[in-house]
Amino acid sequence: MVAAHIPDDVPSGGGERPIEPGERRGAAAWVIEAMPAGMIDSPLDFIFAEHHRQREAAAILVMMADGEFDEAGARALVEFLTGDFALHIGDEELALFPMLREYCLPEDKVDRILERLEDEHREDEHGLDDVLGVIRDRIEGRPFGGNAKRTLRRFAEHISQHLALENGVLLPIARVRLGPREQAILAQTFRERRL
Repeated sequence: MVAAHIPDDVPSGGGERPIEPGERRGAAAWVIEAMPAGMIDSPLDFIFAEHHRQREAAAILVMMADGEFDEAGARALVEFLTGDFALHIGDEELALFPMLREYCLPEDKVDRILERLEDEHREDEHGLDDVLGVIRDRIEGRPFGGNAKRTLRRFAEHISQHLALENGVLLPIARVRLGPREQAILAQTFRERRL
């Protein structure tokens, strides 16, 4: 099972903190956990587990910014960022966010939260090309200077802050407002997007 990690300053009930670079050692530090089979059947847990995987990716970006490098890990990171990371943004914007707009109450004030998250997703999409360029340059052995390190660190920080809002605010609202029927529809949509 994928463990959940939430910053201390975000109310979640779990009080867990983010993965820190160097917390996992050796080759394990460069691995983004595989998603457990069947987790998609519990779509909100699935999203939470995907967020954990994104925190692992952010930790790897910070390690790279600090000068550490593992070619296989960097290649796996590129695969994750161009695959599951992009798919996850679509899961949220095409399925979760519209469902929350439909089922949340006015006092939940989700429209403002969702607009901010959608804006941050656009930032992710724009920044991702630069990040991928830096990682690919590093894989090819090209010089790795201060601008490249800042690009990786900035993207990692952006991911962490974004996930704090989603895990600490949005997912708790979703757990209250989306019942078993809605979650079953969400799970089916996620499965269809992966065919």
